[in-house]
Amino acid sequence: MKLLFPAAGLLCAVSGCVTVGEDSAPPAATQADVGYLREEIRRLNARLDATDGEIGRLQGELQATRAAAPDTASAAEVRSVQTQLDDVQQQVRAVDAARIKDRQEIYDDIAKKVSSLMKSSAPARAAARSPSQTGIEHVVQPGETLSVIASAYGVKLSVLVQANQLKSADQIKVGQKLFIPD
Repeated sequence: MKLLFPAAGLLCAVSGCVTVGEDSAPPAATQADVGYLREEIRRLNARLDATDGEIGRLQGELQATRAAAPDTASAAEVRSVQTQLDDVQQQVRAVDAARIKDRQEIYDDIAKKVSSLMKSSAPARAAARSPSQTGIEHVVQPGETLSVIASAYGVKLSVLVQANQLKSADQIKVGQKLFIPD
């Protein structure tokens, strides 16, 4: 019991609060671009929903046409209904093809915009890297050293120095963006 109070006091004195600094907000241009992309995705999804509605309408017409056909129909009626069915099926295929094309255009458009965003926000040193090299970006925080960062990501210190074209491991600064290769 005598040791409990001094140990608790020592624990309170030694422990401290560590606060994480607020992440810096992305540039306003990037936020605007992300907002634009979200709006573009919403608009394209609305187009896809409208296309789905059109497909549903055409399928309803097809079913109504099939249901309306009497059990005993003349050859001319059968040909007429068959022609109508063929037309409806052709319309459905055309709508499906347009939907697939729209979806591909959406993906291509988004890929281009994301690519341009990534290029505009990449650090200057990223251009010096091999385009085939993949990894992530780390922003140096107060108290971090290159060896701490390397061990946190499971990479060798020499790999970090080389990937970021540093002259020495002591050359990093708070706020500096480092490339961490995979």
